[in-house]
Amino acid sequence: MKNKILFSFSLLSLGLLHACGGGSGGGGGGMPMGAIPAVAPSATAEAAAAAPAAADSGSVSAPFARGERARYLLLGVGAQSFGVLSQSEQAASGAMTRLNDNTLTGSSATKEINGDANFAIGRWTAGTVTRSSGAETLTGDDNRAYHYLALNELKTLPESGSPTCDAGVFTNPTYVGGGSGAAANSGAASGSSTLAFGSEGAGVKGAVKVTVGDAVGSVNFDTKVKSPSSTSVTGSFLSAGAGAGITLGDHGSGAYAVAVGYSATLPSGARYMGVAKFRCA
Repeated sequence: MKNKILFSFSLLSLGLLHACGGGSGGGGGGMPMGAIPAVAPSATAEAAAAAPAAADSGSVSAPFARGERARYLLLGVGAQSFGVLSQSEQAASGAMTRLNDNTLTGSSATKEINGDANFAIGRWTAGTVTRSSGAETLTGDDNRAYHYLALNELKTLPESGSPTCDAGVFTNPTYVGGGSGAAANSGAASGSSTLAFGSEGAGVKGAVKVTVGDAVGSVNFDTKVKSPSSTSVTGSFLSAGAGAGITLGDHGSGAYAVAVGYSATLPSGARYMGVAKFRCA
């Protein structure tokens, strides 16, 4: 989005306010979202307030310390990326603004920011997202969003052990397609996970529940992650259906991370996607 806004303030503060959506890298509080039509000078125009600025929400306790064996996942409408994370950038707010060739720039907003030196999670809702397939502008006014999670890979999988997993952290799930719900609404997510190491790898079980208004849906997962670098896919996750993509990570201090990208279906048939991370120790 590249707009120039000519706006008349009060007689005490005449001037020009320029809001350009194609400027510096995304992440922090930005310029106003959405196009504001120019108006002729009048008492109404002079009294009107400027549009609210795009803003990040959430925080991290420390910047993500990307190691040599870092991994990531990035989910958008019709876009699923998993793999090695060789390049990354993080804004002062804690928002990741670069994951390999996927970048967020311009007047941007990232929601549900969370993380520490061992992981980073969030949801891009506004700004210009550039990927290898091209660029698109997120306005923050519809269902288009990108959910990301970055973490460092485990060096090896233990041969045994069943660490206890916490209640998890989540991005707010967003509408992908299907059903007849309000596509612009994001939902809320909660869930649980278990982790057990054995001779065949790591057994991961759990569920993520998605709530949108009065509607509730969930996606269950029960799978094996057979190596530190593998991602296990369940259900119809890669074919526009309910399911999950699961990988493991190093959460530091002997703890493990279970990273989940998922798509859940509500009773109406509406599908919502998001990411979740569980710490298991």
